[in-house]
Amino acid sequence: MGSKFMERHREKQEIFELLDGFLNPKSVAVVGATPDFKKGGYALVANLLGYCGDRLYPVNPKYKEICGTPCYPSVEELPEVVDLAILFVPAREVPELITKCGRKGVSRVMIQSAGFAETGEQGKKLQERCLAEARCLGIRIWGPNCMGAVNGRTRMVASFMRPHVWEEILRPGDVSVIVQSGMASAGFLMQVMSEGYFGLSKACSIGNRSDINECDLLDYFAWDPDTAVVAMYLESVSDPPRFRKAVENLGKPLLLLRGGISRGGAMAALSHTGSLAGNVGVAEGFFRQLGILRAYDFLELMDLTKALSAWKGKKGGKRVAVVTFSGAAGIVASDHLENCGMALAELSPITMNKLQEVFPPWMEPSNPVDIWPAIERRGRQRAYQESLGALVQDPGVEAVHVHMYVDRPLLEGSWELLGPLFSWQGRAALWLIGDTRCFRELREKVEPMGIPVYGEIQRGIRALSLSS
Repeated sequence: MGSKFMERHREKQEIFELLDGFLNPKSVAVVGATPDFKKGGYALVANLLGYCGDRLYPVNPKYKEICGTPCYPSVEELPEVVDLAILFVPAREVPELITKCGRKGVSRVMIQSAGFAETGEQGKKLQERCLAEARCLGIRIWGPNCMGAVNGRTRMVASFMRPHVWEEILRPGDVSVIVQSGMASAGFLMQVMSEGYFGLSKACSIGNRSDINECDLLDYFAWDPDTAVVAMYLESVSDPPRFRKAVENLGKPLLLLRGGISRGGAMAALSHTGSLAGNVGVAEGFFRQLGILRAYDFLELMDLTKALSAWKGKKGGKRVAVVTFSGAAGIVASDHLENCGMALAELSPITMNKLQEVFPPWMEPSNPVDIWPAIERRGRQRAYQESLGALVQDPGVEAVHVHMYVDRPLLEGSWELLGPLFSWQGRAALWLIGDTRCFRELREKVEPMGIPVYGEIQRGIRALSLSS
């Protein structure tokens, strides 16, 4: 028993050290570097320069220096054996470069070039040739046809995203992302960062995943103390038995958007990353068995991931209290609750009595809690704070969905209205309506307090319905 435990522990340690060299490399070579600022080979060097310093090595026989850093004619002439070699060259040149990396002693190669299995039979053969050569030399491959990796904690950007795109908006956090794609991962990441959906721990674009795949990364994230939530986009599962074990051992919320669940989508996936999506019904049953949380488009994946990151392990439930300023909005919220398998919580007599203290005598409180008459009687601050204060003490309330109108005059102090929710151990989500120019400012105050904000009622309620 002890020897098996030690063996499993050693295997986990090995995969952690392997992936850490991709996600936390101390030294990096960029093969295909260029001083042309319009090209990816320039962006890779510019992105990594601040992270690696003098242990970043551009490689291109045409140049003496790039971005003020010495450029080397070949991998063999590098002054040290680097932790990671990134290849950004035409696909036909990759097999020979893998051989040169092996001769140098490099054990990790990230191929960001396209032109492999996603292009058809010839590309597939080229990809298989690269992998066979790498295995002979003891090299692990990330990619090909990918956008690389980003470490939000260390600001390591091993990707050909343009530097000005991410430098001011990359925010560290506890979410790690796995995307089986190239350009979609860049667009997804850009929207996450620019909109401030959540802070980033790691972002991994694995492309054709000829070697390193989602199972490796899930094993890594299980050990990674900086990862609390994992979000994935996959077109197929590379190794179902191993995937099952990786998910079961993850111990952290896992969200999945799967492409290729229609016949047309499956064919598109084959020409995109060389993946065959397989039997949709079997796959969906497999994901349900594993308790994987599902999203069905990229925006929903961002919405749900944001919520789980904001709640930081807080548990929810099906009994929801809705606090609204509008009877119509309360009705719409009730409909969405039922559609998502939840229901309006039955409020206790104690809660009803507390609510009655802020409501006018002529109105009996109910759920949805329409506080507009209470606002007119007691003012906005008392109406929200006392209503929420009563609801969070009700043992029958497992989640709260709050509605708020906001404009410039009302923005000041709006976040304080939610005070009773900040220390509550249940889940809460906020729907905003009004002047959208004010939303970002309020969101930046509220979401760090554990309350995700949405611009549509349905999106927040879908988040509250998450079981994990």
